[in-house]
Amino acid sequence: MTDPLDRLRRLATVFGWGALLVILFATLSPLDLRPHIPTAGADIERFLAYLAAGGMLAFAYPRQRWLVLAGMVLLAVGLEWAQTLEQSRHGRLQDAGVKALGTLAGGALATGLDHLARRLRGAA
Repeated sequence: MTDPLDRLRRLATVFGWGALLVILFATLSPLDLRPHIPTAGADIERFLAYLAAGGMLAFAYPRQRWLVLAGMVLLAVGLEWAQTLEQSRHGRLQDAGVKALGTLAGGALATGLDHLARRLRGAA
């Protein structure tokens, strides 16, 4: 029988990498092709995208959590720089900061979920 937490981690792996692919597309595509959340501003969209990807990947890879989060922050900075290569886009340090905060918030949620899972296992 498969452990439910292991199944959840496998699911987080698939969705985390999927979220990362969406981030890559949204960041490097022309502005008019970028997906939008109609009621949210660009900073909220950035934060939520990195929260989702960072959180899911940090949960999926608990032993490499800090490496995953550091890689996501470096990716955010690198992708902001790469936006300067696309004529309709612009890379800004503030945008990279919002993405880094989203990544770290996702990592904090993943850490909290792991702590909760351990406590629930101990209580059972």
